[in-house]
Amino acid sequence: MFRFLAAATLSSLCLWGQPVPRSTPDEIAVVREINKIRRFPREYAKYLRALGLRFEGTLWRLAEHVPIRTSEGRAAVIEAAEFLEQVEPVMELIAYSEELHLAARDHVLDQGPTGETGHAGTDGSRPGQRMRRYGDPESLTGEVINYGLETPRMTVIQLVIDDGVKDRGHRRSLFNPKFRVAGAAIGEHKGYGTMVVVDLADALTPKQKP
Repeated sequence: MFRFLAAATLSSLCLWGQPVPRSTPDEIAVVREINKIRRFPREYAKYLRALGLRFEGTLWRLAEHVPIRTSEGRAAVIEAAEFLEQVEPVMELIAYSEELHLAARDHVLDQGPTGETGHAGTDGSRPGQRMRRYGDPESLTGEVINYGLETPRMTVIQLVIDDGVKDRGHRRSLFNPKFRVAGAAIGEHKGYGTMVVVDLADALTPKQKP
């Protein structure tokens, strides 16, 4: 789970005429970490196997980290390591998209104050709809979300572990080779302190700004 908040400078106007910050270095680092684990899954598998030794039942006791109460315990970490040992590396890098950052940021600003979780906005919007405010996806869209205080690396690792998620949907999204662009947003969350949203697409044509 992830909790990272950095200062951002205001830049150009968004589609709705309001000033918005460009992506922060921390937000860009999350997508960079996704590229790393996609390209070098075997190296991350070794790291996960080491982290899997630090459990007391379902309590994950990482060094210099607040203990994490998990649903599945060590089994989910080892299962993720086995996945990383077998998965085909994705060599094509995901390009960073400011438009997808804005779509992800909309969800952070909308959901964060409510303390809710999940992909639906308070207005009922879904990830693809939020992305289309800023660009036109080619055909495929996806979204992954993590809650709590983490580094970019541990954020991505926890998304790959996908503790408590039966279909491992976040993991499948991160390793889907059809996703070639992404943008991340990080902000406050009423329940978990901070949330990170990553929006992904196969391709995105930015909309013309008025």
